[in-house]
Amino acid sequence: MPRWLYPLLIAAPFAVVAAVLHAPAIVSFGLSVIALIPLAGLIGRSTEDLAQHVGALAGGLLNATFGNAAELIIGVLALQAGLTDVVKATITGSIIGNALLVLGTAIIWGGWVHGTQFFNARHAGQYAAMLALAVVGLALPALANNIQPGQGPFTGRPNIQLLSALVAAVLLACYGGYLAYAVFGVGAKEQPDDSQQLRSFRQQEEEKPVDQRSMPAIAAEPSQPLSPAVGQDNSPARRYKRSAIWLPMGILFAATVGTAVVSEILVQAIEPVTHQLGWSTLFVGLIIIPIAGNAAEHASAVTMAVHNHMDITMAITAGSSIQVALLVAPVLVLLSLIYPIFPQPLDLVFTRLELVILALVMVLYALISLDGESSWLEGLLLVAFYAMVAITFFLVPS
Repeated sequence: MPRWLYPLLIAAPFAVVAAVLHAPAIVSFGLSVIALIPLAGLIGRSTEDLAQHVGALAGGLLNATFGNAAELIIGVLALQAGLTDVVKATITGSIIGNALLVLGTAIIWGGWVHGTQFFNARHAGQYAAMLALAVVGLALPALANNIQPGQGPFTGRPNIQLLSALVAAVLLACYGGYLAYAVFGVGAKEQPDDSQQLRSFRQQEEEKPVDQRSMPAIAAEPSQPLSPAVGQDNSPARRYKRSAIWLPMGILFAATVGTAVVSEILVQAIEPVTHQLGWSTLFVGLIIIPIAGNAAEHASAVTMAVHNHMDITMAITAGSSIQVALLVAPVLVLLSLIYPIFPQPLDLVFTRLELVILALVMVLYALISLDGESSWLEGLLLVAFYAMVAITFFLVPS
């Protein structure tokens, strides 16, 4: 996690104090948003540190599971508060933010430093195909909801909640296949091209003094052990790493609890803040919450591009979007069916504007990844697209 995020942790206790003292909603909202940034980063960093202790396969599964823990926690709490519109907006906002803002910013910085950058077009094509599947799955319930009774073979409006649950189950199954291929290497005949880059980068960072390390840890590459087998290296440093597994576990637990507490404060402040400032809940869910929950991951993607590791940047940005669409959204849909814990079930009926933007994002991502190279101008186009989306939803009436 970047060093500049650590001072922001002070916002977490301040957010709790503000909530206890019943401070103005805008104060609690602002402090909780700021606190979410480093807390989400700590979840990611501690998960990556744990991966170095438990091995590549379990570590990859940990990264895949906790990669979007902040969005999942916020989604669960928002569902309990009945804010289904915010949950849906957070889902689409995370996908859009990763594919446009994060990737675009990374391409701009990397292209400005290195000129034209190259990445594996085949892998990027797989990411584009997964994003296309995600968009299709998220769009089908909304399209079915527009079917009018009595038209064609349809005699009644389809059961949208049942359809959403079944689509969620299919998306979860696809995510299982994604994990089997990308994490466990089932059916994969070759290692990803960025594996050697990542191992080389880790080695260079480990050889530096601690105070010179500028990069956060990155998720474990599939099918590559992160440490020698027990007995191959009994050096004091290796024994210390094996014995210190409790440290990342403790940090992960504390960061998760902190994220849950801060998210509860954030969710409670959403409606008062939107009424006070005249913002729409769509803007808060689609723009503000995803940026706060993914800031640390955004920094990792940008820094990897600056170091000319575009394959890893593409994997970070696309992987996060895929996790949101194929894991977070289906889990929230299925969890929302538990009554009376959740007062209102969540369906996958998004607004037409959200669906159009998702479709355009899918097409633009595919076009940029088609040739296996990028320039800062392409990154500028992605960021400009995101800016127009943010402006549009900012002006949408509440």
